[in-house]
Amino acid sequence: MKTQFVSIIWKRLNERYEAWISTYDSGKLLIIDIDDLNFADNQEDMGKIINKINAEINGLF
Repeated sequence: MKTQFVSIIWKRLNERYEAWISTYDSGKLLIIDIDDLNFADNQEDMGKIINKINAEINGLF
């Protein structure tokens, strides 16, 4: 029961985020596809995300 409740919360949060981000126009937007990344458990994956953020901030690539 608790797992189902948490799943519903994440689903609703994601739906609201998607609705918000689809209309965001207050600045640059960096979208990182994390479907194939395990940044919580894999330092290399976390490094990939950090590198993308740094590249965007510093205007690299």
